[in-house]
Amino acid sequence: MGLASCAGRHPDGCGIPADRCDIDHTIDWHHGGATDATNLAPLCRGHHTLKHHTDWQVRSQPGGTLERTSPAGRVYLVQPERRIPRFTTDPPPF
Repeated sequence: MGLASCAGRHPDGCGIPADRCDIDHTIDWHHGGATDATNLAPLCRGHHTLKHHTDWQVRSQPGGTLERTSPAGRVYLVQPERRIPRFTTDPPPF
């Protein structure tokens, strides 16, 4: 996920902390969306409701960026506030 606050914060400046948000499947689970970090984002209850009950559209982009498209067609890119840690089983480089 990588976001420390509501991923719906743009364009209205929402700053609800991620730990007080719903965890939303960008592509709905019942439409085949995976339950993994590339398809999950924190949305406050208000933005979660807007996503599901209005014409706002949300798409995941590489690196954790969310592309939010308003009903008027305006596109907003919401960048993650911090990177998602990647864990590997590779040996350390030293």
